[in-house]
Amino acid sequence: MTGGFAGEKQKYHFMVFSNAADGREDTYLKWYEGQHIHDLLRIPGFVAAQFFKLSDTQYAGTQPQRYLMIWEIETDDLPAVFADVKAQLKDGRTVFTDAFVGGFTTTMSPITKRVTAAEIKGKSVDEIEAIAKAQWFSPRL
Repeated sequence: MTGGFAGEKQKYHFMVFSNAADGREDTYLKWYEGQHIHDLLRIPGFVAAQFFKLSDTQYAGTQPQRYLMIWEIETDDLPAVFADVKAQLKDGRTVFTDAFVGGFTTTMSPITKRVTAAEIKGKSVDEIEAIAKAQWFSPRL
């Protein structure tokens, strides 16, 4: 657990970096933007999803995966949510496609709230830190 108390829902961002199989980009995009979002957002714990494509301009270097799906999860039992995903993929309740070529996944937990440029305008570093650390989620342990 990353913070808070047992039985208390935590927020996670599950990031899946991937590519389309050669010559299968249309199938991959149709599946990911429709079927897969449909299937996973029906699993308890999954609350939102957003799909991204690698930009032509990068800050430094690049990486081989051209696509990123960020799933937002809220749960008090992340291993159970992932076990449900695996079970549904295995029994066909969640449809998979061979047009998907996985790269890697990672799950992150927020340690600050989302801070905008408008929120910090005219504020000191200490004031910005207080804004970022606002207790909008469970405190860090």
